[in-house]
Amino acid sequence: MTDAQLTIRRSKLKKNLRQSLKYVIIISATFVMLYPLLWIVGASFNLGAKESFWFWPEAFTLIGWKDAFTAPGWGSVEGYTLFRALWNTMQYVLPHVIFGTFTTLLTAYVITRMRFKGKKIVFALIIGTLLMPNTIFRIPMYAFWTSSAIAPIWEGSTAPFMPYFPLWAGSVFAVNSFSIFMFIQFFRSIPRDLDEAAYMDGANKFQVLFQVLMPILKPIVITVALLMFIAQFNDYQGPLIYKGAVSTYPLSLVLPSLGLDSTNTYAHIYARSIVSVSVLILVFFGAQKYFVGNDTDSAIKG
Repeated sequence: MTDAQLTIRRSKLKKNLRQSLKYVIIISATFVMLYPLLWIVGASFNLGAKESFWFWPEAFTLIGWKDAFTAPGWGSVEGYTLFRALWNTMQYVLPHVIFGTFTTLLTAYVITRMRFKGKKIVFALIIGTLLMPNTIFRIPMYAFWTSSAIAPIWEGSTAPFMPYFPLWAGSVFAVNSFSIFMFIQFFRSIPRDLDEAAYMDGANKFQVLFQVLMPILKPIVITVALLMFIAQFNDYQGPLIYKGAVSTYPLSLVLPSLGLDSTNTYAHIYARSIVSVSVLILVFFGAQKYFVGNDTDSAIKG
């Protein structure tokens, strides 16, 4: 074997070792990050309380998963299901995501693509509210939504989405400063040449946004919508403050009420927790291909 062949062989060996080491590190880090979820899955098949660090069930049982979608005793009615709680959750999550994404997108578009007096002041106010913790708005907003003029709109209502009106109505007015800021930063990365070319072809401002820029904005729109979805889905304080009848409780209120008792074992608790988390996992993996990248470079030729 010649020296050149030995050199090539050693180079390939080093490359393979580096690749193997890289994959070992990635797989190990992934396993460590996912182990808590793996442990919960194992605990959902365990008959009693799981005390060991090992995820494999010590006393295997399917009792938790047989009753995973039921919520016995919730609302004083036997047989309420988590599907009902999930639908209650969606009644304020979906309007919030749809209206919130649309209005914050329009707000950012106006700030970045149009000229008007006081634009810098408006941007400063957005940044100012972004720096404020959300909890300081709870009391004034509660006083507003429960006032004699507003409360009759939603209190005691049986119409879909209306019992949760205070939880999503604010999104109609683009109250999410963080989403506006994310859209603004993304808009700034898109050259104005696209807008000017569309204006020269006779497009108006809305046509520029929805027909020219929207294909480029798809990653950030999906990202903002997903962040809103996760935040609202996991919100506990909001539904707790504006809760009505027990039959309107969302998942965030139903799951804590299904603690360990004569009808619920540890297996039930873990199985129902996995059911609720699986919604977020499915939504995340369904949207992940839109997270990164944008088509700005390919939109401009020459």
